Amino acid sequence: MKKNNLKILILIFIFIITFIPRLYRLDNPVADWHSWRQADTAAVARNFAKDRFNLLYPQSDNFSPSNNSGLENPDRLFINEFPFYNAIVALLYQSFGINESIARLVSIFFASLGAVFLYLLTLNLFGRKIALSTGLFYAFNPYNIYYGRVIMPDPTFISLSIISLYLCLVWLKSQKWSHAFWLTLTFSLAILVKPYALFLALPMAYWVFLNQGKKIFANKQTYLVIFGSLAPFALWRWHHHLHPEGTFYSSWLLNLDNIRFSGAFFRWLIFDRLNRLIFATGGFVLFIIGLLTSYTSKKRSLIFVWLLSVALYMTIFAGGNVAHDYYQLPIVPVGSILVAFGFWQVVGLTKKRLPQILNISLATALLLLSFAFGWYEVRGFFNINRPEIVAAGQAVDRLTPADAIVIAPYAQDPAFLYQTNRHGWPFGGQVEQRAEIKKRAYQQGATHYVAVELNQEVQWLKDTCQVVEETEQYILIDLRGCPL
Repeated sequence: MKKNNLKILILIFIFIITFIPRLYRLDNPVADWHSWRQADTAAVARNFAKDRFNLLYPQSDNFSPSNNSGLENPDRLFINEFPFYNAIVALLYQSFGINESIARLVSIFFASLGAVFLYLLTLNLFGRKIALSTGLFYAFNPYNIYYGRVIMPDPTFISLSIISLYLCLVWLKSQKWSHAFWLTLTFSLAILVKPYALFLALPMAYWVFLNQGKKIFANKQTYLVIFGSLAPFALWRWHHHLHPEGTFYSSWLLNLDNIRFSGAFFRWLIFDRLNRLIFATGGFVLFIIGLLTSYTSKKRSLIFVWLLSVALYMTIFAGGNVAHDYYQLPIVPVGSILVAFGFWQVVGLTKKRLPQILNISLATALLLLSFAFGWYEVRGFFNINRPEIVAAGQAVDRLTPADAIVIAPYAQDPAFLYQTNRHGWPFGGQVEQRAEIKKRAYQQGATHYVAVELNQEVQWLKDTCQVVEETEQYILIDLRGCPL
């Protein structure tokens, strides 16, 4: 009984120490790092709450086609990942009001839940010492702190992936239908939220065959897990392809500019992302030491194969991983285990008291160095570098009708449009493209134009149309009745 109480206390402790750091700047507007991706995700949740709650037809604020195909997108469809995360946020919005802090809290909850199951996974395999070290690094890793509170589906995807791997181990040991069901449900959701969860099938299959061999195919539960996990994703992808106007152009994620295996590929992913940003020098040293000891036993070999699956994902989706730093999130759980391996490998190099004290000091210093350097790299992610888009958005929300349709040019980034709490377009043009403005205004119904930069187009509209409000930060122009 005492052991169970201690285990529960440690799980609560892991949850809390993961949860609290991610509350930092919880009330940030959707204008911090990667706000373009956060804005689309947040818009879907907001539109679920305000307008139409339909999981099959999520809507952003943007009338532009998601894939730049030139197709019309009059319903503002945003059919990419299954909107599981967005739906949870929307349900909370309907109960407590629309507030982006709630959306961040949902991400923080999933990040903290993932930390708990990462602890349980490592406890099951390696004992409390490794499990606690893994949980602590996962909780306080600065890169993971930032991306554990973003308004994106990724924290949910990572959490569901960790839980799926843990449930795979539990199901394999128990062979219970209930465990097979929960594994199927969790893994199917992970794949729906982010298809990259499919790569987790490699360590799962490895562990299954290592422990059960071919006799696993005689177990009917196996087919529930396989087909039950993949069928919802197959149906969603079929639905996805029926609506090209609302889907991302994604082939570039594979090998943009033939980046795979080039010098830039290795420089960006290993030196810049893993060494500088994620494990931040000190942690990277421990990560490498842990990697070198990750195939020394049957249980540790699972972690090696898990890392191999992440490396395979990063290689296949080379373009996306080089372009976006959040694409490397799948390495954080398995990387945290390897850092824990490395830490205790350094500590255990000798049994002699004085050298061991020195080794403990060295391993601890490497961890602290990782946290310090990691925070130095990540701290700017929280900043709102363009506060004028927030001020301009508030002006639009205050001064225009609720059904206003807005052009908010911001290099096709929807973050500015999101701030207006209106539907519309996130791009404009120069004076030579005034015909396009006319087309949007009259054929597609744009009623207002808001800008935070004065250019030829804005000056021309200012001279031609009615200015609703102009400050040093922004200008809001009424397009209705304007002789364009």
